[in-house]
Amino acid sequence: MTKPNPSLNEAETFVVVLDDRLQELQRELARHEGAREAVATTLAEAEERAETTGNEAEILDTVLERLTGMGKVWERKFQESTATIVSEGLSLVFGQELELQIKPSTKSDMSAVEFVLVKDGQEEAVMTGQGGGYVNVIAFLLRVLLIVAARPLLRLLLVMDEPFAQLSQEFQEPAAEMVAALIDRLGFQVVMVTHERDFASVADVAYSFGMAGTATQATILKSKGVAAS
Repeated sequence: MTKPNPSLNEAETFVVVLDDRLQELQRELARHEGAREAVATTLAEAEERAETTGNEAEILDTVLERLTGMGKVWERKFQESTATIVSEGLSLVFGQELELQIKPSTKSDMSAVEFVLVKDGQEEAVMTGQGGGYVNVIAFLLRVLLIVAARPLLRLLLVMDEPFAQLSQEFQEPAAEMVAALIDRLGFQVVMVTHERDFASVADVAYSFGMAGTATQATILKSKGVAAS
């Protein structure tokens, strides 16, 4: 008999709630089609830059920039939904209560917003906390949030290179369970390059690549949910 997996159960619960919130957000987005298209275009451009530079902060900066430029009513609703979703995802992966706050601020006499992470009533560094693990999870969840809420259904695909590279080993399993639950519930696909076997274990298809002399050799680790013998 298979032993229950607490992290998977928690991930599935999180995704059910996330799905409800995303549907509500999609209805709100539908009333702001121009902003919806702008979000999708800006995010796509940021993802291309992030893939080229390896700078995950690019995604966070893009979301902040887009939030700043939106109408106040829609902006507030989007901020609240984003903060709640990301907070719950962070708490799930790191096993403790973490709250992401999106606060209004001023930069160069211009209105802006900033991300603030709160743990046990104290502010935590977003960019460097957990050795960069926080920003890995936040950037991934923002990608999921915007790809599902702002993109046409035929483009529900994320191609990612080491998205959790700074995440400590102890948090890899709950992160992998969260990714698997998100994909299953929200109906999109992820193609991920990673050195972490926890993500291969929850994938439908997984390959391992290595060198055989001067040639690259691919080994099937898993195909259609069945691990290779």
